[in-house]
Amino acid sequence: MVGKNQPWKVDTILEHQMEATSIESTESGVTTGLRPWKGQSNWRHQHHLKNVHGILNIFGWGLLLPIGAIVARNFSKFPLKCDDWYQFHTLCQTSGYIVGAVGWGTGIWLGNSSRQYTLKAHRILGIIVFTLATLQMLAMWLQAKKEDECGKWWEICYNVLGYVVIVLSIANIFEGIGNIRSHAAEYWRWVYMAMLIVLALIAVALEIYRWIKSKNQQMPFDDNDIDASQQI
Repeated sequence: MVGKNQPWKVDTILEHQMEATSIESTESGVTTGLRPWKGQSNWRHQHHLKNVHGILNIFGWGLLLPIGAIVARNFSKFPLKCDDWYQFHTLCQTSGYIVGAVGWGTGIWLGNSSRQYTLKAHRILGIIVFTLATLQMLAMWLQAKKEDECGKWWEICYNVLGYVVIVLSIANIFEGIGNIRSHAAEYWRWVYMAMLIVLALIAVALEIYRWIKSKNQQMPFDDNDIDASQQI
């Protein structure tokens, strides 16, 4: 009797072990072949939202905001003049804020709904970036006249706040990429570094052009050149 009941006991023990493994994998969110379909669907949904969160933040905070800053610095009056610079600057800043805010909200939702997604440094930096960017958006739409003394201080604060938001955004993007636990982290790190290199080269080229143009404007006319022009 003991020999006949032995296989039944072994099968029962194995069945209980499989059920326990399935429950543990569902709670931890780790993909296994024993996890139920519902747990796998939730994991895929969160994984998809993490990708959306990262892409929106890179495109909004990390790309559109720096482009808007480059436009405002170099195309308003000097060294290049563009009549539509403010419209383009406003478009970049507003679009970057909206896209980045959606990505930030997605990250907040992920942090509140997942036990594993508790990245304190990344979360705190994200809240700071969103708060400062919101203040800058309000300052952009409620700007004072440049002729007033208040307008000059507004312009200084607006520019400083914008650069602080860009620096913190870049730092937080790399912080988020560093928290990715897969081979995709290296891919996204190089992709974003390539974007920053392109933006940096454009900014440096414009700064060099600004310096050359300012030097040419400061050079005094030679008397010989004036006499030669009069003779002609």
